[in-house]
Amino acid sequence: MTAIVEPAWSLVPHERERYSRQIILPGMGESAQSRLRSARVLVIGAGGLGAPALMGLAAAGIGTLGIVDADRVEPSNLQRQLLHGVSDIGRLKTESARDGVGRMNPDVVVETHSVRLVADNASELFSGYDLVIDGSDNFATRYLVDEAAAAAGVPVVWGSVLRYEGQVSVFWAARGARYRDLFPDVPSGALDCATAGVFGPLCAIIGNQMAAEAIKLITGTGRPLLGRLAIVDALTATWREIVLRPPSVVASAPGIITASALREEIAGEHSPLVIDVRAPDEPGRITPSVRWESGDIEAGFAPPREVAHAVETGRSIVVFCAAGVRSERAAMVLSERFTATPIRSLMGGIAAWGEHSASCRVS
Repeated sequence: MTAIVEPAWSLVPHERERYSRQIILPGMGESAQSRLRSARVLVIGAGGLGAPALMGLAAAGIGTLGIVDADRVEPSNLQRQLLHGVSDIGRLKTESARDGVGRMNPDVVVETHSVRLVADNASELFSGYDLVIDGSDNFATRYLVDEAAAAAGVPVVWGSVLRYEGQVSVFWAARGARYRDLFPDVPSGALDCATAGVFGPLCAIIGNQMAAEAIKLITGTGRPLLGRLAIVDALTATWREIVLRPPSVVASAPGIITASALREEIAGEHSPLVIDVRAPDEPGRITPSVRWESGDIEAGFAPPREVAHAVETGRSIVVFCAAGVRSERAAMVLSERFTATPIRSLMGGIAAWGEHSASCRVS
């Protein structure tokens, strides 16, 4: 495994002392410690998984930690979110986590982003970071992280916990499987921790494993969980592994466009043809757009005349759905079918487009 961060710092005496037990590990050394010092890691969520991941990364000597979270500390968080205490109740989690990291390791630079990750800010938030830790607790954010990381070309260390079971993996569009290869669609009957519960110590287990995967990627040490899903059952103290196989067309994956970028293109000289791949009864729309349902696209049906004309004239195409999941699959299929046509998926779908309106120029 090649390290994703170059060493750019010479260690000073107090760093050699602080990290001495880590530096002497086989495969580490001062070069690896310098890579950690140079690394910039963005952590999505400062809760059950983000908190222990932040603690592990700060203790290891990561140079810069970015924290994205808009929530405040609640009493029910304290059972598992170990970076926060009773005195932090009511505070923004980003601020509480920043102070906690500062107490652990004042050498770490903490950048707080007290906002919710949405399609319109994802590209800006991900910019300048080497790696993303996804500790979010909902599928919409996980799909968005997957899309934004693919667009930024950075790996994602992902984890999930529910009841007594935890999962962790590494997703990297440039190197193999992505999150949507594991979950192409939101699982039916999906539960969350608020309704199903979560075993507190499990969060520390998975969060620290996420930190370990990040350290391995940054330093090039060991074998990260690329293309592998590790699952732990805390009740039986057993681990098992599932191999993830990405689609054979990953290398030719279509592009992704944000809502703000699409609005700019619509207002420009060469507006794309916009295709709505949703069912007719789904709310919201971008006007004007052509409807071509994802099921018909994947079945290989003939395209609407507007699409055929766009392909013939070399006009670019943007497809959208509710949240960006179906549209990315549809864009993949269309990219294979119309190889010379630039085809992109709207990141975050109609939800990202929101209440903004614009007119697509009709050629």
